[in-house]
Amino acid sequence: MNQPPRDQGYLDPETETLSAEERTDRLTARLRRFLTDAARGAPAIKAMLDGAGVDPGRIRDIGDLARLPLLRRDDLKERQTAEPPFGGFLGGRPGDVERIYILAGALLVPGRKSFLGGNLAEALFAAGIRPGDRVVNAFNYHYWPYAHMLDAALGRIGAVCLPMGTGNAGLLVNLMHTVGPEAFLGTPSFLMSIAQRAESLGLDPKEDLGLAVGAVGAEMLPEKMRRRLERTLGATIRQHYAIAEMGCLGYECPARDGLHVPDDVIVEVVDPETGAAVEPGMIGEVVATTFNDLFPLCRLATGDLSAMITDPCPCGRTSWRLKGILGRTDQATKVKGTFIHPWQMDEILRPFPEVIAYQAVITRPQELDKLTLYVELKRSVKPGPLLAGRLEKALQEGLAVKGEVQILDRGTIPEFAKKIEDQRTWDE
Repeated sequence: MNQPPRDQGYLDPETETLSAEERTDRLTARLRRFLTDAARGAPAIKAMLDGAGVDPGRIRDIGDLARLPLLRRDDLKERQTAEPPFGGFLGGRPGDVERIYILAGALLVPGRKSFLGGNLAEALFAAGIRPGDRVVNAFNYHYWPYAHMLDAALGRIGAVCLPMGTGNAGLLVNLMHTVGPEAFLGTPSFLMSIAQRAESLGLDPKEDLGLAVGAVGAEMLPEKMRRRLERTLGATIRQHYAIAEMGCLGYECPARDGLHVPDDVIVEVVDPETGAAVEPGMIGEVVATTFNDLFPLCRLATGDLSAMITDPCPCGRTSWRLKGILGRTDQATKVKGTFIHPWQMDEILRPFPEVIAYQAVITRPQELDKLTLYVELKRSVKPGPLLAGRLEKALQEGLAVKGEVQILDRGTIPEFAKKIEDQRTWDE
C-alpha cells in the first residue's frame, strides 16, 4: 500500500485545505441545520435559543453564536441533577443511546458508536498514524468516552488498535516488545513511565519498543519533556487537545505551530466574563460547539485559556489554530489527565467531619504528576494511618486519581488558601 510519509498528507485533503470563505460558509450552513434540529429534540437547547431571541434558521454566520450564553460544566451538572439523566440535552430518542459515559463529578454523556472518532481521526493522521499501523491505546477505557473515541478514530484511519488502557507499565512494555507497535496513544507522563520501565527491564526503548509516533494528550507537554521522549524513544511526539464531552478541539501538525481546529467543530476564544470573542492573538477562554445531534452542546466553556492563530501554516492546512493551552480560568486543574474541581474536593471530604481544613497540592517530581492532600483535624481527633488511609481511598474513588494524604498541625493551612494549589512548572 502506497502511503504518504508520516510528516506529509491529509486525512481529508478537501476539507482540511478549504479557503477561509469556504470553511465559514460550510460551518454556517451546518450550524443552522444543527441548531434547528437540536431545538426540536433537546429542550435545553430550545430554552437557550429562545432566551437569547435567536432563530437558528436565520443565523447569518458563526459569529452569531456570540448571542448565546456560555454553557459551563457546573451548569450542565445542575441541569442533569434537576432533570436526570441528561438535563434536557438529549437530542435524539432514548433508544438512540448506545452507551452512557460517566465523567468526573458524575456528569453523564450519552454516546453512539457512529459519532465517535471523526475529528480525532484527523488529529491522529496529522500526528503520523497511517493505515495498517499497530497502535497502543493507553487511555482509560473505564467509564470515560475518550479511549473509545480514539479507538473509533483508529478504525477510521484503518489502523490496528491494542486497547491496553492505563496502568501496568511492565505488562505493556512486554507487549510492545513482542508486537512492535508503530504508535502510542496516552499521556506524555505515562509514555515516559513506559520508557523508564523498559530501561529498568534491560531493554533499549528506541530499539526494542520500535515506536515511530507518540500521539499524546490530556496533559501539558513541555518542550523539554517532548525532546526527552523523542531522544529516548526515537519517535515523533505530537499532541492533541480534546475534551470528553466533544472529542478533539485542536491538534498538532508536523509544523508544530499551534493546534489546528478540526473541521467538524466550532471553536471560539472569548472573554470569560462577557462571552464575546477576543481578537486573534489575544488570550481568552476556549469555547466549543459540537455537531453531535445526540448530545448537542452549544458554546461549552472549557475553562482552558488559549489564543487563536490565524496566520497560514506551513503544513498547508488552512484551519485556524489554538496557541496551546496557556492556563485555566478557575481553580480546576488536570492531574494525570483527569480534571479536578474544588467542588469535587468538597464532596469527597464531606463524609469526614473530623477534617476542618484542607488543601490539595499538585506537584510534578521527575515529570510525573503527584497529588498531595494536606488536612487539618479537630483537636479531639487523634491523627493516624487509619484515617489517612480512608482519605486516600476516598480520593481514589472520588477522582479516579491516586493521592497521598498528609495530616498537618492546626493552623498550618492559611485561612484563605486555594482549595487546589497547582505548583507544577512547565519548561519551554
